[in-house]
Amino acid sequence: MKKVITLAAALLLSTSALAATQFKDVSTNQTARYLTDAVSTQAEAEALATTFVSELEEKSNFELSQQLPTPHLRMDKRSMEVTDTELSVVTEEAEDGTVNYRAVVDVDYSYKYRSSKG
Repeated sequence: MKKVITLAAALLLSTSALAATQFKDVSTNQTARYLTDAVSTQAEAEALATTFVSELEEKSNFELSQQLPTPHLRMDKRSMEVTDTELSVVTEEAEDGTVNYRAVVDVDYSYKYRSSKG
């Protein structure tokens, strides 16, 4: 009986050690693009974009991980951070001749995730 318990304990330890080595930590850089609503002036579009970026900067790592797209299932939510933002304004002309403006916000961000070694 002692041999069975010893064998089971050894098997459990070796399985745990094997499971711990099946993954590796990887850092990744991603980019997401956001468009604001259409507004009537360029200044309004820029204000919307600035507000969006300010809200991003105030969020915790966990909140960013909930908002920004992350294709990796085993991501470390504590490692999420915005590394850069770029703002630009796009002009749209409707068929009736009216002009609308939209701000484009490109967000660069990084995080770590666990990837299988295989």
